[in-house]
Amino acid sequence: MGRIRLMLADDEAPMLEAMCELVSTDRYIDVVGTARDAGEAIDLAELHGPDVALLDVRMPGGGGSRAAREIRRRSPETRIVALSASTDPRTVASMIRAGAVGYVGKDQPPDEVLRAIHRSADGRASIVVDRLGEVAERLAEHQASQVVQIAERARVSTDRIEEAIHGDVLATVFQPIMDLDEGHVRGVEALARFMTRPRRAPETWFAEAAVHGLLTELELAAATRALDHIDRIPEGVYLSVNVSPATVCDPRLAQLMQTVQARSVVLELTERSPIADYEDVRTSLADMRAEGFRLAIDDVGSGFSGLGHVVELSPDLVKFDRSLVGGVDTDTTKSSLIARLTSFAAEVGMEVVAEGIETAAELDTLRALGVETGQGFLLGRPGPIPEPIDGSLRWPRAYEMSRSEAQPTLRTGT
Repeated sequence: MGRIRLMLADDEAPMLEAMCELVSTDRYIDVVGTARDAGEAIDLAELHGPDVALLDVRMPGGGGSRAAREIRRRSPETRIVALSASTDPRTVASMIRAGAVGYVGKDQPPDEVLRAIHRSADGRASIVVDRLGEVAERLAEHQASQVVQIAERARVSTDRIEEAIHGDVLATVFQPIMDLDEGHVRGVEALARFMTRPRRAPETWFAEAAVHGLLTELELAAATRALDHIDRIPEGVYLSVNVSPATVCDPRLAQLMQTVQARSVVLELTERSPIADYEDVRTSLADMRAEGFRLAIDDVGSGFSGLGHVVELSPDLVKFDRSLVGGVDTDTTKSSLIARLTSFAAEVGMEVVAEGIETAAELDTLRALGVETGQGFLLGRPGPIPEPIDGSLRWPRAYEMSRSEAQPTLRTGT
């Protein structure tokens, strides 16, 4: 049997002392910390990552339910056991929903508390409550078992994300952003790829990282790998790096940006995390933009938030989402909206980029609407950066666009 690292949290000093004395009688349990409220319990769990957290349900700072939810998010491997004088089914169910895999009434014998700690450490549910009723107890046991399974999957997911951050799983490909008038490469967008099986979409990785509190770390790792290639990009072509609002507000991003020339990098703001305070984002961006870094807003047209970002942050570039670009040649509503947004952008000095261009008809329509730059499979698929020829990038499978005819035409080769 291995050692169990335990954290205890209870606002009543006599109860906390009694619990410490009880677990000291078990030679397999080590107490790594004690807390008197929910906030302190959350911080200790994040700091120590205990195997088991024994939480009082009624403690201050949001109670055991808040502590359980946050500990699950910040320390997914920690198993949570609730300890309470309240044993009504509703309270038990609320703690199970918050993430507890065990629930012990304070009126239970001391051995039951130790048993619940051991069972939880082994990944098993443990509901020890009088007067709960056989049916309710079985239901609570079933719910707690599901929490155990979810926590185990979270542990695996966290390990995989950590491997991507620190190992060689994370790779970078690049997609060209083309001048739709002249046909040359204006910029390249760095896109993360995860080289492991089973293969999952990059956004799935970032979504899971957000759930486990690792989004900023994963985005910074992706940005670092992208910037490793910046010397291969010729002068006059920019590199677009995706970052969420949370990462923008992290000082480590500004430190990373100090390693490159500002004129060659665009920070592309994604929707991976919401913006709770625009002022924080503006403040974090201010110094970087003053140095010459440009800001792009991604996914405009896919929802109201994108337009809100445009209004609040006054970006240098606005990127139309594929949901707006797809079928623009046959949908008058989409073409009308793109025309108006393009006109607005021109008035306030913003550049527009159409994402997801997949057909010649879409390309022709976008050019007719005044969209000057775009990207998509029609123009160039994601891949490695090709070697520059005569100082310019010539992307494989990209197209050169010409306005020399009355109607736009496409011809292969650049």
